[in-house]
Amino acid sequence: MSKKKIITLALVAIVAITAIASASLAYFTDTKTADNTFTMGNVKITLDEAPVDEFGQAADGERVTGNRYGPSAVYPGAVLHKDPTVHNVGDYPAYIRATVNVSNWMNLVGAYYPDFNETFPNEGYKAALNLLVGELGEGWSVVGVVAGDTFTIGQFDAKFILKYEGELAPGADTTAMFNNVTIPAGIDNVNADSFDRVTVVAQAIQANGFDSWEAAFAAFDA
Repeated sequence: MSKKKIITLALVAIVAITAIASASLAYFTDTKTADNTFTMGNVKITLDEAPVDEFGQAADGERVTGNRYGPSAVYPGAVLHKDPTVHNVGDYPAYIRATVNVSNWMNLVGAYYPDFNETFPNEGYKAALNLLVGELGEGWSVVGVVAGDTFTIGQFDAKFILKYEGELAPGADTTAMFNNVTIPAGIDNVNADSFDRVTVVAQAIQANGFDSWEAAFAAFDA
């Protein structure tokens, strides 16, 4: 018998023995279930600023969600403390956007720029926000501005759109968007009465799944 045949027969024998054993023995079996629990986190932010005293300057105490500035603080040329800051208190890294809504912005521009007669909006108005709030904090930039209308933010109001660069990690804080609001020295009584509010709104969207801030907020707005 050739070597090749011996090997072949041996293989057949082994297979046969295995088959017999399989047929004559009962198997001990057990079943385990992998219970996969998915716990969803959330995207959550808070927005606050330092409290101020009667003169509109930073005061001690817990941070607040808004301040009121009275007659002792508000006058032409006054510099008032305001340092809105966003905190990521959620579970995911997030992209951050903010809007700064300024009442009666058109008249404020007139007080800042007595001879300013360009049509709103344009690139110059992005820089004009700095006249009201000074330099923006590190990481913040103006990426858009919306003219007022009678249905949303007021006919003469302005909404500045701010971008915070990069992702804000869970537990992290942005820098302050700005630190002060300056009342223009050229404002008169009529315009002063109509300039009564600076409203800051912060928005967040998960960073996971998006390649950029722009892509994330395109989805946010869709």
